[in-house]
Amino acid sequence: MGIIIDIGYFVFEEACREYMHWKEQELNIESVAINISSIQFRQKDMFENFKKIIAKVGISPKNIEIEITERFIMEYSTTNLTILEDFRGIGCRISIDDFGTGCSSMSYMKSLPLDTIKIDKSFVMDLPADIHDAEVSKAIIALSKSLGYQVIAEGIENELQEAFLRENGCDIGQGYYFAKPMDANTFIAFVKGKNENFT
Repeated sequence: MGIIIDIGYFVFEEACREYMHWKEQELNIESVAINISSIQFRQKDMFENFKKIIAKVGISPKNIEIEITERFIMEYSTTNLTILEDFRGIGCRISIDDFGTGCSSMSYMKSLPLDTIKIDKSFVMDLPADIHDAEVSKAIIALSKSLGYQVIAEGIENELQEAFLRENGCDIGQGYYFAKPMDANTFIAFVKGKNENFT
């Protein structure tokens, strides 16, 4: 419909505002990850607009993680690379979401200014029984680690998957095994409960 740009700015601002609300609630959450459409990066004033939102909301850039997809990598250009470097320059983190599902070149992993690689859930769902998924997951983790990136696995739904990924060096897991989607108030109560358990 041609409104993805406006939606992108809206989502970015709302996510930043929600993080600041979490901070007011004294939730111990390091950052909020926000997926940005590859189309958004085509806007010449995109970075400046995002900086204005960050300043208006009052969030620290270090609390923002910009998520890009492999489609972004496939549309890789010097301009895109510069924008990512600009985001990192003000303190934001950069991650590749759903890694392994596209046709991107591995060489881009060493060229793009990245912090985190997120293993797509399609490689996680049959772990550890599926030998091929197991080897691919281990290879992604090993390659990412060799380049100094943090690794997150998506779609973890049981203890065996978590144990396999943990044993092979995955840093963070996300999925229904830990929590299912919830509304804002339930989420705040959930995190406060988790924080209390770790203090």
